[in-house]
Amino acid sequence: GSLDALGSQPIHLWQFLKELLLKPHSYGRFIRWLNKEKGIFKIEDSAQVARLWGIRKNRPAMNYDKLSRSIRQYYKKGIIRKPDISQRLVYQFVHPI
Repeated sequence: GSLDALGSQPIHLWQFLKELLLKPHSYGRFIRWLNKEKGIFKIEDSAQVARLWGIRKNRPAMNYDKLSRSIRQYYKKGIIRKPDISQRLVYQFVHPI
């Protein structure tokens, strides 16, 4: 795809989610760690997270349905999984950093 506004490399969704998680003062209302050591996080405001991702990717029609489909693709790739105790909007990075 085309370069984003910052002229940097195209960003992957999982990188973007991690970016939001690293700035709790800005985005803690939308997404937050439940267990940072284990890489478990919760999306508190799915509409806002999808909106921010749409802005970043320059896709105004982005919604949580599309975003969650991307997250499910990561299950197969071993990037994100559902935690052992499955909850709505709770996900886990397979290799937490």
